[in-house]
Amino acid sequence: MCKNHHQHDAVTAAKISPEGASRRKFIQSSSAVGAGIMLSGLVPSLSSAAPVSLKPGEYIKSKGYAAFDESGVLKPWEFERRPVGDDDILIDIKFASICHSDIHQMKGHWAPQQYPQVPGHEIVGVVAAVGKNVTKFKVGDRAGVGCMVDGCADCDTSETRGEQYSPKTKFTYGHPDERAPTGITQGGYATNIVVRDHFAVHIPEAISFEEAAPLLCAGVTTYSPILKFDLKPGDKVGVAGIGGLGHLAVKLAVAKGADVYAFTTTPDKVNDIKGFGAKEVIVLEDNDKLNEYRGQLDYMINTLPVAYDVAAYAAVVKPFGTYTQVGMPNGFTVSVNALALSSSQVNFNASLIGDMQETQEIVDYCVEHNIRPEIQVITASDVNKVWESVVNKTARYRYVIDSSTI
Repeated sequence: MCKNHHQHDAVTAAKISPEGASRRKFIQSSSAVGAGIMLSGLVPSLSSAAPVSLKPGEYIKSKGYAAFDESGVLKPWEFERRPVGDDDILIDIKFASICHSDIHQMKGHWAPQQYPQVPGHEIVGVVAAVGKNVTKFKVGDRAGVGCMVDGCADCDTSETRGEQYSPKTKFTYGHPDERAPTGITQGGYATNIVVRDHFAVHIPEAISFEEAAPLLCAGVTTYSPILKFDLKPGDKVGVAGIGGLGHLAVKLAVAKGADVYAFTTTPDKVNDIKGFGAKEVIVLEDNDKLNEYRGQLDYMINTLPVAYDVAAYAAVVKPFGTYTQVGMPNGFTVSVNALALSSSQVNFNASLIGDMQETQEIVDYCVEHNIRPEIQVITASDVNKVWESVVNKTARYRYVIDSSTI
């Protein structure tokens, strides 16, 4: 077990023995995209800046909430993480927020999963240890982790398209990892996490941990396409699905000067959405209401995490306008009527989270412009109950787990 030590703030890379009793056989296939959130406990307190002394190759003990089968029911679980390497940091998790992606992946909606598996990819906490090559962080820094935890920090793919598209990237949970005792990466509904320094961001003091957490997936996932829209004041932007991602998309697009049209199937969200700055809120009982807005918008972000008729929504965008899909339904599948989509002449694309530069940018942008997610802080034992609220669309708008309750 790790102990505080005041003279040594570096740890060496692990040489992992294949005979380790706690190691599962490395799994060659697993789903690629994970979600992440909530770990706390290796450093004794938030105020302590004392580094953790680790032996070379020492596994990191952790506690979390894991799914054990496709029921998706989460239960307490004690496990070990990979050692802290030369380029890694160890984060004592303080808060982790809940993404609908966590639910999809734990229930096997996207692909068969290896269990036990800890979800969570919106993670914030305090750096407890750093590898000998690390200069980006020091012990005691506030740090955040999103959907990626390791990979190539300087390869061409990272520089030209974003780390999320690199085949070398390891996502935060459920991703094969031969160094991990469980054979896969484990996410943030836990007490700590080991991550390569490049895949962590700084969390400024001006934003609370609990408000920063949702920015690391929900925030950057909507911020990335908004950046690519290159918005001008008065541009008309549609946002479909006003949940954890959608409510931040509204706030961010408004901050960029856009006139935002929010499409929701939940009437009791209307006043909230207007408070976020939307110019108009359209309540959809069916797709017929979309016809009233045909060809009127410059851009659209669709955050719906369920299957839907893409062409019906895309028709509200002007010819040659841009429609970006960021929600990930079951099986990653949406229905597209090719003739209807071609009639709209809309540029349809999909966007996967954001790169590490954009992830730091979204945190800094929200601090600068006083943009904050709408959150509800919960205890870890309530996680199964609030997952039901996410599925039933009664969440308002992002649940954040207090990791000290694990």
